[in-house]
Amino acid sequence: MFNHIWKMKEGFAFGAGLLLVGLALQSAVGPVRWSDFAFPLNAIFLVLFLLALLAVYVLRRRVRLFRFLLTTEAAVPTLLYAAVLTVVMGLTRQVSAHERAIDPIGLTQMLAFWPFVLIYLLLAAIVGLIALRQMCHFRLRQVPSLLCHLGLFIAIVAATLGSADMERVKLKAGTDMPEWRATHEQGFVELPLAIQLEKFTIDEYPPKLLLINSQTGQTIPAKKPEIVLVDKHFREGCLSQWRIRVRKNLPLAAPVVTGDTTKYVAWGSSGAVTALFVEAQRMEGDRPVGRPSVGWVTCGSYLFPFQELKLTQHLSLVMARREPERYASRIHIYTRSQKNIVATVEVNKPVAVDGWRIYQLSYDEAMGRWSETSTFELVKDPWLPAVYVGIYLLLAGAVLIFVVAQKRR
Repeated sequence: MFNHIWKMKEGFAFGAGLLLVGLALQSAVGPVRWSDFAFPLNAIFLVLFLLALLAVYVLRRRVRLFRFLLTTEAAVPTLLYAAVLTVVMGLTRQVSAHERAIDPIGLTQMLAFWPFVLIYLLLAAIVGLIALRQMCHFRLRQVPSLLCHLGLFIAIVAATLGSADMERVKLKAGTDMPEWRATHEQGFVELPLAIQLEKFTIDEYPPKLLLINSQTGQTIPAKKPEIVLVDKHFREGCLSQWRIRVRKNLPLAAPVVTGDTTKYVAWGSSGAVTALFVEAQRMEGDRPVGRPSVGWVTCGSYLFPFQELKLTQHLSLVMARREPERYASRIHIYTRSQKNIVATVEVNKPVAVDGWRIYQLSYDEAMGRWSETSTFELVKDPWLPAVYVGIYLLLAGAVLIFVVAQKRR
């Protein structure tokens, strides 16, 4: 097979051999422990890897294997192996890097699976060699392809080696005092910054009304319940055979007991609930049947219980817990350099401070809009700028390829 010019089948055979070597390593030494490659070991490995690529390129005319790595016959099988392993990773439930794989082979911890690592190492080497060849034999028309190869190489290498230096912790901050202690998989860690919550705000979707079986608590219909969305413009709607009318809508209210009845009044303090004064009338076509049921409906809060409207012996009208549309935390960030930074953190809108990116993760759901604590995720990845550079180069190359193709057409 290897006596003449190497073809595609040699490429698949080489990749299969690499997979077998990876399986042997997985069985002999266990999964890859990326934590052992933290700085400066990852930087040393990067230098050695670049020097190895340079040596392979210089000796490509003398060593057939080195020359083969710069061909399509080597690149295509490697891409297919990498794609298959990536699909397998997407179809299997992955565990954290600090946990043991839940399958005997290691597919549930793919990022530490030796065959996966070796295939992607080969892919990075091939892409890096092609980029090196294009730089040594620079042609203006090859700039889009060079940007794509160079960007892909930088993104893969930086993301892989940088994973050992990435720190990801969770911090729960309150309004009473600054907090600098965070948690991760190994336990507690003290951070070089502290966070104190000033105010938590939340925007909620309009309340939803639905029918339930008051005996079993199941929604009606059970699997796909009908709902009525009560926004500020809502006046009348239908649930199954019931006409629902809202006579009064109080976004923030509290119950007041008067005699043998309970009514709700506007109240903006902690623990207030959304209260709706509704009228429910059973309908047969366009004709009302019987007397309407009138009363208050609320979703409750940490301070007040929910309120339902009894329609029949086994049927009640209830309000579902309101779902958050947007929530954010206004925080004070204290650093070791005596900085006091005031910022607002939202979901998908992190705040960057001293190399840390602070993400809004969750809040005290039992307290709801009145939560006095917020949970943040803090991520520090010193290799992330290099990953972004690779992605931007890859995007620029893709755009240039499209532009050049349009001009040629």
